[in-house]
Amino acid sequence: MVGLDDCENKSNLGEEDLVGLFEEEEPSFEEIKETFKVFDVDEDGFVGAVDLQRVVRSLGLKEHCSVDECREMIKPFDRNSDGFIDFHEFVTFMEKCLC
Repeated sequence: MVGLDDCENKSNLGEEDLVGLFEEEEPSFEEIKETFKVFDVDEDGFVGAVDLQRVVRSLGLKEHCSVDECREMIKPFDRNSDGFIDFHEFVTFMEKCLC
């Protein structure tokens, strides 16, 4: 399994870094926590639009993804409408993204 320490420069993540966090078809709770840490670089306990933008761009999924586009991506998972995804909302986010 790839750990967070294996990603020396978290701003240059590759798709294999994120996918490599999951050993099994269905990720374990610990693997989801590790993935959350990749998104939550400032370790404030939340994933915001800027955090999501960094990961999307690093994975090469959408190089010119704007913060506003990332806010729109977050909205369906942001149950309390605070503009951020907490860990529990992130679990739902990952379930939708991996399925």
